[in-house]
Amino acid sequence: MSYTPKVIKGRIKTGGKTIAEIREQNKGQGLTYRDFENIQKAYEQFDGLVIYLSIWDYDNYSSYHLHGWDNEADERMMTGMYYAEQTHPQPQYKNRLEEFVADWKAKEYDPGCAFCFELSDVEELEILHEEVKEVQQDGKEKEKEKAQPKPSRNRKKKNRKH
Repeated sequence: MSYTPKVIKGRIKTGGKTIAEIREQNKGQGLTYRDFENIQKAYEQFDGLVIYLSIWDYDNYSSYHLHGWDNEADERMMTGMYYAEQTHPQPQYKNRLEEFVADWKAKEYDPGCAFCFELSDVEELEILHEEVKEVQQDGKEKEKEKAQPKPSRNRKKKNRKH
């Protein structure tokens, strides 16, 4: 089976969240108050950005995955990713902003995981590519199916998958 996820252009709506809201959204993940502060700072950087996101069958369409962004969003994406990096259980750049910026600008930064946004934190502006599943039938033919996302189960997920 061949698979291509749905890809969209979307506006991120993560600004204005309180520490209490962030704590509730990330309950049970073992995060500290400082982690919640860093998540809040990351959210403020991402808020309002128009970026490219994908949504996948493998996680039951439970979150949008960061797919890319245009150059004009790069500085805010870099800053937001730095704050998000501070909350990682094994951060590569804990309190090392200068090294992070140097690696980012050299295109050497790799978060080592998918970076995700809650469904409720994304305003879908444009569908760039519909989801496509190619199913092998009888060992010879391929049938293309455009799949529709399943409704969310309203599960709370991490913003970042490890």
